[in-house]
Amino acid sequence: MSTSPETVSLLNKAAEYDHHNGPLQFAEQKQGDFWSIECIDLYKKFGSNRVMNGLSVGIPEGLITVVLGPSGTGKSVLLSHLIGLMFPDQGDILVHGQSVKNMSTAELLAMRRKFGILFQDGALFGSMNVYDNVAFPLRQHTNFNEKKIHDIVMSRLDEVGLANGAETRMPSELSGGMRKRAGFARALVLDPEIVMFDEPDSGLDPVRTALLCQLIQKVHAENGGTYIVITHDIASARRIAEYIAVLWKGQIVESGDRDEMFNSPNPFIRQFLKGDPSGPLGME
Repeated sequence: MSTSPETVSLLNKAAEYDHHNGPLQFAEQKQGDFWSIECIDLYKKFGSNRVMNGLSVGIPEGLITVVLGPSGTGKSVLLSHLIGLMFPDQGDILVHGQSVKNMSTAELLAMRRKFGILFQDGALFGSMNVYDNVAFPLRQHTNFNEKKIHDIVMSRLDEVGLANGAETRMPSELSGGMRKRAGFARALVLDPEIVMFDEPDSGLDPVRTALLCQLIQKVHAENGGTYIVITHDIASARRIAEYIAVLWKGQIVESGDRDEMFNSPNPFIRQFLKGDPSGPLGME
């Protein structure tokens, strides 16, 4: 269903709010201490399609940040930029104060080791059972012996509720929720400082979405670190967000801590996050 001209006009006006760059004005005593990641005036286009249009946002260290936006607004492209799989046409990304575009290949590979990623469908290797899927990063990137790998894998599977015989099952034998949890375990095995979730609620019913959100909160509380959740699901954002950024037409409309965002003076943001029928957005 297409977006009405009235809604497009409203969103375009919302994207012009001066404060969408505001958080980056916060002065850190030491760069990288407060912001885990900083995106500074990013531009990216594919052919004539401009996906990022002066995007600036900070991802706070140690919090669960939710990046919200409708489908097709560039959320997955932003994720690819954060881990150095894509590079902006203009602008810069700082990971713990270090410029990604100025990194050598060795530095870039080391930077990527800071990240764990849960992809939309879990992205499990279909020819491997759950155990070998979760063990894969350890076998590729460490010199650990098989006993240590076994201990780490089973610990992470236990953490996500899969250490009950599920480790011997193939991905095709798992439910959607179990595939997500197996992908989550794999994202954690290298003890990443930053964990990213690309539409973790995709393909899940509301109950399993709520359970996955609960699991994300639990694991974050136990392990700490910076979590970035890319989604369009307001209910998921309500459950787990500590910090929220709203993306539209290649720009961050507004970002801030959860309470600030739910009390935003921007009528679109306020209605969008609360799911309130009263406000400038109408039935599409």
